[in-house]
Parts: sequence; structure tokens; C-alpha cells
Amino acid sequence: MNMSRRNFLAASGGTAFIAMVGSASSSLAQSAAPQTSLDPRTTSDALGARARQAMIDIFRKKDPSVVDRYFAESFIQHDPNLADGLGGMRSFVADTASSSAADITIYRTLVDRDFVLLHSRYEGVERYGGPTIAFDLFRLEEGKIVEHWGGQESEAPPNLSGRTQVDGPTEVLDREKTEANRTLVRTYRETVMVSLRFDRVEEFIEDAHYAQHASKIGDGIVQLRDRIASVAKEGGQLHLTPRRFLAEGNFVLVLSEGDLPSGPTALYDLFRVENGKIVEHWDVLTPIPPRHQWKNQNGPF
Repeated sequence: MNMSRRNFLAASGGTAFIAMVGSASSSLAQSAAPQTSLDPRTTSDALGARARQAMIDIFRKKDPSVVDRYFAESFIQHDPNLADGLGGMRSFVADTASSSAADITIYRTLVDRDFVLLHSRYEGVERYGGPTIAFDLFRLEEGKIVEHWGGQESEAPPNLSGRTQVDGPTEVLDREKTEANRTLVRTYRETVMVSLRFDRVEEFIEDAHYAQHASKIGDGIVQLRDRIASVAKEGGQLHLTPRRFLAEGNFVLVLSEGDLPSGPTALYDLFRVENGKIVEHWDVLTPIPPRHQWKNQNGPF
């Protein structure tokens, strides 16, 4: 993908404008909470803590017993780069443990029913080739992880507005507005992407406060419009299919399947909503390998 197309994807709140041109800081990081006083089957806080502790035990403690403690025997892996089941997780844990420098910093946690999303930074893991920004999505049953989806992207320098891929607010607020915010983001996608109503962007994005964390793109709607114009001028054909909308309070994640010029891609877009408008965005774009290279057959979505 050339620079303009990659920047275009990021500009739209990652992917918000893909269909327009087609056919249709550690101080803010969250610490894992102790598990002894929480029942992971009853509260959203406990579910989030359970997922965080599993990842911390993998990356920091490098503890092989983590697989049996946190993952169900029926575990299903959707990341096409990892083998299925507990065997695949044991291989990942062993691979991570082989590097004494392996570590994780978890910045954001969202819990939506039995799903937990972690927005993190990996480092010191050879398979990723350097510091990596990751979205990990887990589904839990009776306190055990039964499914995992994941997207990763190499860490980039601060973007044109000086923002990194992980900085910004981390606290979940306005939980009573969860469904309204989920609907806002869904409607934004359907209106702007499917119906191609470019003129209605301002109904959904707060231009004066729109903070962009995607690499190589700056803040505000002007950046979006410029990128749309440049890609449309090139005749780029980009196709996007949203697969999941996860929400808690002021944060909404959209997991999408993209058919991009660079190839099949899993797109993780995280939006922050304030007073009924989208005001902030983070993303990860992960290439999907050819099917014959998948380490499992469950599909990335």
C-alpha cells in the first residue's frame, strides 16, 4: 500500500471512510488487579482483571502454567498467526518466555458482556521484530478464556499532531451511555461509508476536539477530507465489512474485514465518544496472511 492509502485508512478513524472510494504513556497504563477477591463470572471489573492478569503472567512472569489457569480446554484461536487450542497457546507462551526482555503495558480495558478488549504495547518478543501495538479481544465463560482474536502493528513514531498510538485518556466513563455510543459509531459507519453521505461527517465527529492517534495522520476533519480527496483522485478501490462492535461507556471498538490494495486486512478501530460526538481514535491494521499460511482454520473474525 502506498503512503497515501495507508494514511487515508488511518485518517478516517482508521477505516471510517474506506467504502467511500469503493463500491459500497506508561503512567497512564492500567495495572492488573489482584484476582483473589474477585469472582470472574460475576462482574465486568473482574472479567477485565482476569484477562489482564493472563497477559501479564505470559509476558512478565513467563509462567507456562498460565495456559491451564486461564484458558478453557475448548479454547479457540482466531489469530491466523497462532496455532489453535491450548497447544497453540502453550507454544506462544514458550516463545514469549524465550526472551528475558519480553514485557507488556496495558493501556485500555473494555468489557462488553463476556468480551474483554485489551489495548496494549508489546516489547521484547522476537516474533514481532520490535515494539508492537496490539488489540487483544477475549471471550470468557465461567472465568476461563474460550476465544481470542488479535491484531498487531509495529510501533510508529508520534504522528503529525505529536500523538502516539497509545497515549490519551484511558478511563471508561459514561457507562450508562454505552448503547447510545455504540449506536452512534455504527450509524457513523453506515451513513458515511455505506450511504456515502460525506456531507454528514460533522454530525458524528467533533472537529475542534478530534484527536487522532493513527500514525502519520494529524488531528481534525480537514485531514480526513484531504485524504479522501487524494485516494479518490488515485481511483483507489477499498472495501470494508464491519464484523463486530464492542462498547463500554465512552469507548467503542469496531473490528472490520478489509479488502485493501495491500491485501486482506483485519482492522481494529477504537473510538472515544464525548457528549454524543466522536472525539478520539486509535487503530491497528493487521495483514491477513494467505489462507494456506494460517496456523488455524477458525478465521480472523
